[in-house]
Amino acid sequence: MGLIPSWVAGANDPACPFPLNNLPCGVFSSPGGDPRCGVAIGDFVLDVAGLEQAGLIHLAGGPLLDVPFWNEVMEAGPEVWAALRQQLTLLLAADVAPRDKVAPFLVPLAQVTLHMPFLVAEYTDFYAGRHHATNVGTMFRGPEYALPPNWLHMPIGYNGRASSVVVSGTLSAAPGGR
Repeated sequence: MGLIPSWVAGANDPACPFPLNNLPCGVFSSPGGDPRCGVAIGDFVLDVAGLEQAGLIHLAGGPLLDVPFWNEVMEAGPEVWAALRQQLTLLLAADVAPRDKVAPFLVPLAQVTLHMPFLVAEYTDFYAGRHHATNVGTMFRGPEYALPPNWLHMPIGYNGRASSVVVSGTLSAAPGGR
């Protein structure tokens, strides 16, 4: 599939990571503003929370974007996700969209701060690499029993710390700050 043409500057460049075909969800804030839900398009972030508030997009069970995280949208299910993508595509497509109504909701990507897109309560992590599993196993069972016999055949999971999940490029709130 080729690029879907958009009226947003930069979104039609083949080297652009955020064309209309790829609308990654995130949470952003402008200088002095509160965090809100948006999607990247070209060199901008589209304030989808603002679009919903203005009545330019409608989601079943909404409003779902009146909070600074995507949990409620994700919990709403695939039908809502597809409807959101369809509405955004129509608003941003070349020669179809009401540009004058949507353009005020575009914020230059270079001027925003990114925030955690989800509220993370807990997650399951796995010992994916042999070195990781060996190091952790050594701490608990000693080097001679570091890897359990089933490690190569069955994944070993553990409850991860939500505080260790952070936006790329930022320090963790967890001890050690990594």
